[in-house]
Amino acid sequence: MENYIEYNREERNLCAHLFRLLLEDQPNWGPLKAFLGIDSIINPQVYCEVALIRDAYDVRKPHIQTFVESLCEIIARQHNVQSYTNYQKLSENLKDPKETHPKQIKYKLQEAGQLKSEGDRSVYGNLQAVFNAKPDLAICYNDNLIVFEAKFQSHFSEEQLKRTRQIAQIWAELLYKDLGFDVQPNIVVRTLGLSGSIKDLDMSWEKVYEIARQYWGDEDFSVRVFERALNFGIQ
Repeated sequence: MENYIEYNREERNLCAHLFRLLLEDQPNWGPLKAFLGIDSIINPQVYCEVALIRDAYDVRKPHIQTFVESLCEIIARQHNVQSYTNYQKLSENLKDPKETHPKQIKYKLQEAGQLKSEGDRSVYGNLQAVFNAKPDLAICYNDNLIVFEAKFQSHFSEEQLKRTRQIAQIWAELLYKDLGFDVQPNIVVRTLGLSGSIKDLDMSWEKVYEIARQYWGDEDFSVRVFERALNFGIQ
């Protein structure tokens, strides 16, 4: 019977080993610089499975209404919504975090027969989506916010990448201080995948494997995980 390392193709598992790699060689940050294709970096912040909006909401309770109202305003602008029910004009039970999480607003409006306008469907439907979204990797350095979406063999959809850009825009406008920036950062969304299966990538798992071998050698467990995944991927 094969060992699980031979057939585990979970993207989150590969991203966990990548996260370990990007934190190696501090304070020189050699693997991170190689991954980003830059020569120097100072005091970066690296996050994986980034649920920033969800977590920021949790720490801002119970004084949360201004935060959610600002979220809705950005979402409305992103989706070209000209008219919708302002968050502050919703019923008190929908604004009370003890009774309603923001991602439940659309459902509760619909349940009460009050979800009638396209604007409300768009804003509160997308509000639910941004709370559920967790981009695979975010790297903050200098004035840059680099957000990666990772795939192994499956392909990226333009809709997914658009959603990630919208999430990053919310972070940059509303939560940039939480990410250690003094001003709104430059946003870049990049793709990570298997070069033999996906075209027009910004970074490949093959390159990640090369970087890992350089710093850890062939007997390291993470290196072996990358190697088995690549061997499987080119079959």
